[in-house]
Amino acid sequence: MAQGNAVKNLREEATCAVCLDFFHRPVMLLPCGHNFCRSCVARCAQKSQDGAGSCPLCRLPFPPGGFCPNRQLANVVAAVRELVEGEDLCLGGDLERRVPPAEPLEDREPTPSSSRPQEHLGPPQNKRQEDERAATLLTPPGGAQQSLMARVEAERQKLLAVLGGLRGLVGQQESWLLARLGHLRRGLEEAKGWQGGGNPWDAGVAPSRSTEQRPRPLELEAELEDFSQKNNALEAVVERLKDVLACSLEEDLGGYQKANVTLDPATAHPQILVSPDGRSARRRKTPRDPPPGSSERFEALRCVLGRQGFAAGRHRWAVEVSPGPDWALGVAREFVPRKGCFGLSPARGVWAVGQWLGQLRALTWPSPTCLHLARVPKRIEVALDYGGGRVAFRDADSEVEIFAFPPAAFAGERLRPLLWLGEGPALLTFCP
Repeated sequence: MAQGNAVKNLREEATCAVCLDFFHRPVMLLPCGHNFCRSCVARCAQKSQDGAGSCPLCRLPFPPGGFCPNRQLANVVAAVRELVEGEDLCLGGDLERRVPPAEPLEDREPTPSSSRPQEHLGPPQNKRQEDERAATLLTPPGGAQQSLMARVEAERQKLLAVLGGLRGLVGQQESWLLARLGHLRRGLEEAKGWQGGGNPWDAGVAPSRSTEQRPRPLELEAELEDFSQKNNALEAVVERLKDVLACSLEEDLGGYQKANVTLDPATAHPQILVSPDGRSARRRKTPRDPPPGSSERFEALRCVLGRQGFAAGRHRWAVEVSPGPDWALGVAREFVPRKGCFGLSPARGVWAVGQWLGQLRALTWPSPTCLHLARVPKRIEVALDYGGGRVAFRDADSEVEIFAFPPAAFAGERLRPLLWLGEGPALLTFCP
């Protein structure tokens, strides 16, 4: 008896007060929190031009679109429906006799809690047509936004699934390629051991393998060549993917325009060699005689400026850093001093990061700031927001920010890219 009452109470909680049937696509009215079928709410709001209505239970008005789907209630209704169907099977339909089936909407008189006549709707042919009709009636001004939000969430889930699959595929390929490379390396080591008359790691132990089992250098060389070709093909695919993503994510970089930067040889220190295309700078192996004096050329600091200057907008460019002990890159004022030896810092009109004695540093004032990174990035991107007075640096590969200088006032003076080369054989190259 108690179980029957519990089932009855659950069914009452899962029943719409308008149609006296199980909730179908239940929605909750936001002003009062009462729940109804979506189609029932549509009938309550059908006579209003703007899609507003009032709650059938408390008469509290609700604005157009003033409801939201109640998915939790829908799950409860599904569970109660399953429970009731089980009770019907166990009790031989007794529960069905005690709870009369819902009458057709066109034959049922309005309930006391309903303030909207229903005879003007016309008899719906089936539940699907009723739902479609309700969806049409319940399209509020904000419905388009809700639809867009649903699409955004769907695209988010799709993106996560695609990237998850890509990560899984990359992980599998990495494991397989490294395993194959390890197998190839072991084969080469064993072949070297056989040629030397024994295993170099087990001196004094005579080889016990037969001649047929010995690695063959020609086969290993062919396998290495095949692996190298696959590696090159994989590298080409990755580069194409990076290009596609770079183009598609251009707007996500905060509106920064990619600058095509080249170096100005007229500003280069005599010990700096600029490549013919103006994209690379390196130290000369042997210093040359200083060229005739020029107000543009650095005389003491081994620096070189870019040809391009920026006095407005947002710009970004990347510099590839080859291994070397001392180097720096960033931006400098147009009229940064060319004579004398001084520290590179914002106080001198230079905003840069670099490596000094193996430590990556931001060249801040009054002293440099040590940057504790797991590794020195291979490509560093410079982001210049002239109007905001901001100069920032990030790892161009991982897109992790390295350092951002405090906002500065550039006072209308042009800023130009800057490279500095120290004592080592560093090579700095502007990426195309």
